[in-house]
Amino acid sequence: MRIDFHTHFQCLDFVKHLQGRSSFPKSVFRGGSYVVQCAAGLDVPSIPKIIDMEAKLREMDDVKIDISVLSHGLPFGPDVLGGQEADDWAARINDDLARIISEYPGKFVGLGTIGFGDPLRSIAEVDRCIRQLGFRGVQIFSNISGKLLDSAEVMAVLRHIGTLGVPIHLHPAIPLNCVGLDTPGNFLSLGFPYDSSLNVLRLIQAGLFDESPDLRVVVAHVGGVIPYLAGRIETYGAPSALVSEPPRLAHGIDHYLRTLYVDTVCYHVEALECCHKAVGAERMLFATDHPFGRFEIVAGLVDELKCPAADRELIFHGNAERLLNLNKVSVGG
Repeated sequence: MRIDFHTHFQCLDFVKHLQGRSSFPKSVFRGGSYVVQCAAGLDVPSIPKIIDMEAKLREMDDVKIDISVLSHGLPFGPDVLGGQEADDWAARINDDLARIISEYPGKFVGLGTIGFGDPLRSIAEVDRCIRQLGFRGVQIFSNISGKLLDSAEVMAVLRHIGTLGVPIHLHPAIPLNCVGLDTPGNFLSLGFPYDSSLNVLRLIQAGLFDESPDLRVVVAHVGGVIPYLAGRIETYGAPSALVSEPPRLAHGIDHYLRTLYVDTVCYHVEALECCHKAVGAERMLFATDHPFGRFEIVAGLVDELKCPAADRELIFHGNAERLLNLNKVSVGG
């Protein structure tokens, strides 16, 4: 059994809605298909395997994936629209995902999309996703409508998710600070994992994990830089000659870092081996980021990982089944 925790669909109606905007993101119809212009030079096409689930299923079969956990596949959420429009489109995207799951029983699991136009409505949409639509978690981007994740209105929603016992998949977004990250190659390769890592650390420092001890966060792309800089983060998260007033938390920073999960989206087995040693198999979830990047390479890396067979089974499906409560109910329902 292989469960792909990080894979995407697109709501084509949302893509079409972005046409005619005067600023990024916006979409255009080009060469017979839609393309979302996310930032200068960063174009995300609405290719068949992200909007046509039959095409997606064929590629899942090619790389031996049994179940895909679907989240909306753009490097931003409907929050970019602001206000009621953002919340309306979050609901429409979620309805589209619920339709896909119902049409392909047993193949897909849903992660909800949140608009963040109004905190109360966002909380209500979280509840609808989990309690009515049967989704198993929520996708949250590493910054929301120009705000860091520890802003008050975002934290209110995250606290609520923490009460529901469902995971957050923390997906990178275009960094708020792009000084020096002036090309898509720079912010896709360096900016994305930096922004995710920064905002996870800010959530820890803001006390979210003390307030919501049951919160489960999966940091995309092998945890950004956190697993590899954990020692440095822990060192400078404690009182020292250089840091006289660290955040007041119930535990040391190392405690919170050990609660984080990561997905396995990376492109070199050596990086995955480092992650395995730093994080441990019990907090790693197999993932491909399909259809983006070199997903076919990503899909094969766990097979190359030098680890016990029991670790590999946890990564491929055991952790996802536990985190998403897939053994308690029918998949997707």
